[in-house]
Amino acid sequence: MDLQSFRQIVTSTNSSIDKNTNPKDLYKYVGLQESGTYQLGSVTDALYHRIDAAFVCGKTKVSTLCFDLITDLIREHVILNEPLAPHLEVLVRIRDAVVSTDEDRSDIEGDWVTAVQAATDHMALTSQYMTTPNRAYARQFEVAKAARSLKEAGYSIRLEPRWISVEEASETRLIGDIEKLISTMGGLNVARRLFEAITPVYDASLQRYHLVPPISMLGGRRPQVPWGYLLQLAVKHFSGKKPYQNTDHNWQKLILLISTYAAVVDVQPYAPSVFGNFDPHLLLKHIQETALYDTMFRMPQLRPSDAERLCRGLLGFIDPELTTPDGWTLGQALDVVAALFKCTPDVRGPVVISEKCVCRALPHIPKKIVANLLKKVLCHPYSGTNQNFFRPTDAPTQETQQKGMDFLFKPLLPMGGGCYMIIDRSVAAAACPEALLIAFRAFEKNLDTLVGKQAEAFLKEELTRRGVPVSCGNYDVGSENGECDIVVETNEVIVFIEIKKKALTRKARAGSDVNLAIDLAESLLFAQAQAGSHEKRLRIAGELELDDCGHRYSLKLNNRKIERVAVAILDYGSFQDRMFLKHMMETTLGATFTPVQPEMNDRFDKINAEIRKIRDQVVSLFPGGAKISQPFFHCWFLSLPQMLVVLDEVSDAHSFWIELKKTRHFTTGTSDFYYDHSQVRRMKAELPAT
Repeated sequence: MDLQSFRQIVTSTNSSIDKNTNPKDLYKYVGLQESGTYQLGSVTDALYHRIDAAFVCGKTKVSTLCFDLITDLIREHVILNEPLAPHLEVLVRIRDAVVSTDEDRSDIEGDWVTAVQAATDHMALTSQYMTTPNRAYARQFEVAKAARSLKEAGYSIRLEPRWISVEEASETRLIGDIEKLISTMGGLNVARRLFEAITPVYDASLQRYHLVPPISMLGGRRPQVPWGYLLQLAVKHFSGKKPYQNTDHNWQKLILLISTYAAVVDVQPYAPSVFGNFDPHLLLKHIQETALYDTMFRMPQLRPSDAERLCRGLLGFIDPELTTPDGWTLGQALDVVAALFKCTPDVRGPVVISEKCVCRALPHIPKKIVANLLKKVLCHPYSGTNQNFFRPTDAPTQETQQKGMDFLFKPLLPMGGGCYMIIDRSVAAAACPEALLIAFRAFEKNLDTLVGKQAEAFLKEELTRRGVPVSCGNYDVGSENGECDIVVETNEVIVFIEIKKKALTRKARAGSDVNLAIDLAESLLFAQAQAGSHEKRLRIAGELELDDCGHRYSLKLNNRKIERVAVAILDYGSFQDRMFLKHMMETTLGATFTPVQPEMNDRFDKINAEIRKIRDQVVSLFPGGAKISQPFFHCWFLSLPQMLVVLDEVSDAHSFWIELKKTRHFTTGTSDFYYDHSQVRRMKAELPAT
């Protein structure tokens, strides 16, 4: 069924009901027995049942198809001035009436004519109750309006069933026009205006900007400004083209143009994905949209106060006094990282730091070494950053490993004369661990493996320092064995924490489906499979004998709850939302991944093996074959920076559990752990002392 065929059916269908229809005739028409009092609800329910009965099978696909046709209808209405009524109301009623199940994945078999007739009759009785379409379908309308604006501005739009975009040649010209505006204003000036604009959403306690989508269950939200994408283009044109024309007019023109383009890319959520489920194909689409949303609308951030501590923690296996082949030590590099934030004022946006200032703050380090660390380890080259970045989907390729965003990997931009620019303290802090990891990879081939092991030791140290006892070690249960990274216990709960070193790669950030599947599987799924094995064995055996290098500890269940926390070394953005974890875990439970590239077979075989392991765990933990509601509600996916935030107010194991579960039953729908956590903190702080 395509939109044109559907229009023809609707056009040829007339309602059998008008305002003069006798209620008794309505009962007879829908097959109901006459009753003493006419009830409109009984008639409308019968019409909905008739719509549902019109489809023998494939009802899940009917619902999806109706949604797709609604999207196409709105786009053609806004862009091509095609009529919206009565087709939209008919589609809405068919979609609402069809009762689908998660197991129903068969092809559509049914009578569309009968369904349209019943929906038309239903519309005749209830049209006054129809939801305002501009609110109910805000995303579709806003995307279409943005496309129309670009079309009117001279950019060609590609409009096809289930697809809308800017034509490739026009997209190239459009982004070129955006970059020309940035260059004309000067990238540094654009960055200053950018951070001034987002300062109102800066959270001083978490030292970060809450760049969250304007989510609403009722619809009616507006497109966001793609601050992340704008920042990446601003640093690309850092010096710009003099004489600058940094005017309010150019700024407003830039914001309108880049926001309109971002709206047509159509990855911004307008409503939370809290309810319902995804099939594997829709999940993959959702994952790609989520990655691109983070790339375009958010920016990597880290608390400046955590920058040196996180770098030290991840590289703690390296002797801080050992001189590298480049003549500096880890200890010196860490001191310079700390000085970047001690020597600069706590302001929002660009700030200059000089080599002389850092040298004065670090008199124990030779000036030559400070200069070397600033210039070669922590600063981008004079040739610039992001020079091969253009579209949000640009990522490294076999042809050029430099293509894509490289601004994320170093905190400083060169100014000349021994001065450097920190584009923003929170953004620069996020690049510090990346910069040191890149530097040490040149000296240590197995660095990533060593960092993964060190991350575990670092988190143990942070927990212990806050009075949280931890245990770990290998164990055997029958013929099976396992290894617990970290275990935290209270009288109420046992928390299994499993750490994975897999980072979110640039290809994944650019929306590559293969790389997203690999990155999420080798971090989230692998860690949860490991923690799930611990839970399964502990529940069966009642206790696990942990052996940590000869130190033995008996971990006993004692009727306690179990929580499972997967921890990545660095942030995964929106993917660390608990609602995403729910969709990811539940959808992949019945899925099998098959790569297009044969060279990926071995890697995906391992992923499928871990999925089977999780599936077996669910069967074991929830015996009886009944459908389980929320089987992964006790699961988490966090990062080390997020764990440091959780530990802010922790003083023992009980307070750790209290802090961890602050967002367990709470969501803003923004897919942002930091924002959710800050909201809970704020609400608790505002409660009366009682």
